[in-house]
Amino acid sequence: MSGSAVVIGASGGIGRALTQRLVAEGGFEAVWAVSRSAAAVPGAQALAADLEDEDSLAQAAARIAQGAAPTLVLVATGVLHDGFQPERSLRQLEAEHLLRDYRINTVGPALVAKHFLPLLPRDRR
Repeated sequence: MSGSAVVIGASGGIGRALTQRLVAEGGFEAVWAVSRSAAAVPGAQALAADLEDEDSLAQAAARIAQGAAPTLVLVATGVLHDGFQPERSLRQLEAEHLLRDYRINTVGPALVAKHFLPLLPRDRR
């Protein structure tokens, strides 16, 4: 396979494993490891982007577009509680926690699609 592979959420357990596998298989000109912290994954190019910051996603997409065109974009992000205790009753629900989870789990991947899908060849979208 040619082009590049992009893993959004490469610092998490699943994202890191996917990135390592893509690097090990060697089928791409470049493998991008995208995460909030730009965590290094040996053999991949680290890049910072935050699902809650659309400008950072746009900048990451622009940077990746300067190299080999992506032929694979994987989103391996998500949060269940992110430091918050799981709610055991409706009385424990907090609007800000629910909104943050929604931004990360729903809005963030939609913004990834907005900025990264145009980089893919038409037959890979």
